[in-house]
This record gives sequence, structure tokens and C-alpha cells, in this order.
Amino acid sequence: MSASGSDLPILRTSERSTFKRCPWRWQQEYEYGYRPIDADADAAWLGIGVHEALAGWYLKGLRRGPHPAKTFAEWAGEEIAYVRSYQDETFDEGVWMDAKALGIAMLENYVDHYGRDKNFHIIAVEEPFRITIKRNGKPVCIFQSRWDGVLRLLSDGQIYLLESKTASQITLPYLEIDDQGGSYFAVASAILRARGVLKPKQEIAGIIYNFLRKTPGDDRPQNAEGQYLNKPTKAHYIDQLTGVDDWAQEDLRRLKVDELESIAAANYVVVEGEISKSQPPPPFVREIVLRSKAEQRRQLDRIADEVAWMNAIRDGTLPVIKTPTKDCPKCPFWIPCQLDERGNYAEAKSVMQSDYIQIDPYEENWKSA
Repeated sequence: MSASGSDLPILRTSERSTFKRCPWRWQQEYEYGYRPIDADADAAWLGIGVHEALAGWYLKGLRRGPHPAKTFAEWAGEEIAYVRSYQDETFDEGVWMDAKALGIAMLENYVDHYGRDKNFHIIAVEEPFRITIKRNGKPVCIFQSRWDGVLRLLSDGQIYLLESKTASQITLPYLEIDDQGGSYFAVASAILRARGVLKPKQEIAGIIYNFLRKTPGDDRPQNAEGQYLNKPTKAHYIDQLTGVDDWAQEDLRRLKVDELESIAAANYVVVEGEISKSQPPPPFVREIVLRSKAEQRRQLDRIADEVAWMNAIRDGTLPVIKTPTKDCPKCPFWIPCQLDERGNYAEAKSVMQSDYIQIDPYEENWKSA
């Protein structure tokens, strides 16, 4: 690997994911550069905003910047105003505002949960990189991307990559073979040694996956163990207030719940209900994944294999294929894909020309809309 290269295909982590999901979509998005004109407040939009907010929060060292919820609110406001300015009557402001409120709530809860992350000594955030991937000494592509963060974990003194993810459901087992984090891990040590962050023979220790579940939180009371509680009943109040300020059990039974609540508040007594049978999954999860040199080599080989496949489609050696699944209607190319599937190639092309724009997919561009 080296930090230079020319006349080689550029590869990005998002491109790898798209290609393995569906080569036909990859061709529209990365070979032809199509992007839909109409934007939606989707999962990708929310994730970009959260990354922007965390990048502003984690300053170098132990310093922290503006509250990420505030940064997200400002970013989302600008995004929504931009989309509103060019979209027609199909613009659904309520959907965008709901997504904005969700992001703010997530990040407010994030800081409440982790505080200032005093164990994270930040080295870099949202740092772009370019590196040439080689196989058997021959360059195959320029891998271009950016990682969310590099940090030293003060509890063990080791250097890790930070990979933040927003998700509706948090799943951990797949992280052992996660391609996105794995591709960063495969090149990070070489890049960081070249930049002087690591010593000549030093390797990063692994990846810290930082999950934020897409939930505004749960306002139910919790016990000391963090379990959510049901609303206390009259029996709970009577049991916990008996003997407080000379209150007798028989006198408490004559009172209404709101009166019992007032007595508890006046005497600084916290009355807890039963532990709820409905406990939500945790809103935040951090998982450290260590990878070996053999896994690093395997990841580099996989990148080279994927590029070879992409090149074969580009030059017509292999046909482009589709991989239909139940999630296809969520794809931004769903409508032209259906037309293409029915053999309406001219109509599909017309839709692409009218409803999509063409951009350079490898250009650094953080404007999500």
C-alpha cells in the first residue's frame, strides 16, 4: 500500500456496500453518477447529521465542542431550508421536522449517558484519506474514504478507530466481519504510521463501534439498576409512606393517589412502581472489536476482488446483475428499476434524466441534500 496512485479506479466504503447489495444500483449510482433530485429525511440523512454533530463535539484531546444536539439542530435547520427551497408541493415538512426532533433527542440523551467521555483522548475526527491498494505488488485501486475518529483510550493507552453508527436496531455479532470498519482497520495502521501518529512498527488496537439507537428515549422512571418502572399504584404509596411524618396506614388508605403523591413529594420520598415487563433495548452500545493481521490481509484481498468484479462490469466482461429483495421499494432507483425490468428501457432512461442529477460520486461532498 502507498499513499499515491494514478489512472486507477477510486473506491469508497459506501460504494463497496452498494455494489454488494445490488450491482445494478451500483452502476447507476457510481458508474453513471445518478442521484435523485427529490430528497427525503431518511436514515442516511439522519446519520450524516449525527456524524456532523459528533465531529463538532469531539475536539482534539479531552476538549469538547458545542453540545451535539445544538449542532445537529442548526445543521438540520439549514438542510430543511435548502430542501424546502427547491422541492415542490410534494415536500412534507412534518416528516423532516420529526427527523430533526429525533436527532436532537438522541444526541441530548447521548451526552446525558456518556458525559464528556473523559476516557476518550481524541486524535482526529472525520479525517479523509486516500491510499493505493495493491495485490501482489500491483496497484488495483485508490481507496478513498474518511473514518469517524481516531482516539487513544486512556484506560488501556491503546489507539483505536471510532466508528459511530445510527440504527433502528443494534446488532453486534456481524461486527467481527463488518466490511466498513474492517476496511478502515486494514489501512489505518499504515496511514497513521505515515502521519506519525503510530510508531514505525505500531498497530492500532481495534475498532470502537459507537451505536446510537434511533429512539427519542423513554421518559418512564428507572430504578438504581436502570430498569424502567411502571407508574406506582396506591398500594405502593401506602406501603412506602406508612410511618413517614407520623402517617398511619389506615389514614393513608382514605386518601386519593394525587394526595399521596403530594405527601411523598413534601417528604422527599421517591415511590417506585413495579419493574415493567416491557424493557426497551439500550439506546447506546459501545463494542470494541479486535482484528488480527490475517483479517487485515483478508480484507485487502476482498477489496481487490471486488474491484476486479467492478472492472469486469465496466468493460463488459461480466453482465451487470440485480439482487431483488423485499427492501427494493426503499431503493432510490426503485421506479427506473421496475421500468428496466419490464423492458421499458427508453422510459427508464427518460425517468433517470428528468428525476435524477448526475454528479461525481467520488467528490468529497458533505451536503446530504
